[in-house]
Amino acid sequence: MPANVAGSENETRRLHVKSYFVRQRAAVIAGTGVLAFLAACEDKRMSQLDTGITRDSAVTVLAQKIKGSGSDSEPNVYTKERYLVGGKTYEVLYFTPNNEKVGKDTVPWKMLTPLVFVENKLMAKGWPAWDSIATANHIEVKKR
Repeated sequence: MPANVAGSENETRRLHVKSYFVRQRAAVIAGTGVLAFLAACEDKRMSQLDTGITRDSAVTVLAQKIKGSGSDSEPNVYTKERYLVGGKTYEVLYFTPNNEKVGKDTVPWKMLTPLVFVENKLMAKGWPAWDSIATANHIEVKKR
């Protein structure tokens, strides 16, 4: 094989490997940016909720910085559902950061954040966790 052809093949191979690493690095940077954006969008009160916290403590954390909540004991809860499964009480509070209420406001289900309590303790938060728990316990989840 002539030297110029072999050199051309090596150069092509190097360019291909280099472009692969550039694409991979760009994907990692883009993924990191998306995660940072999503973290910034999450309500800071939600990040203060750890599993095991009591229902009342969670509602208190969610009610922070709400003016004029008056006698509403659950000012950020759009709606809630209760289930009795295997002798345990499951309660799901659907949280909204803007204080909307079912009946007077219309918020799409996908915009709500479910908080799942089992026996009055926070077990999980967010749709992926609630979907998993509901599937494991044969509970029908609202379509989003």
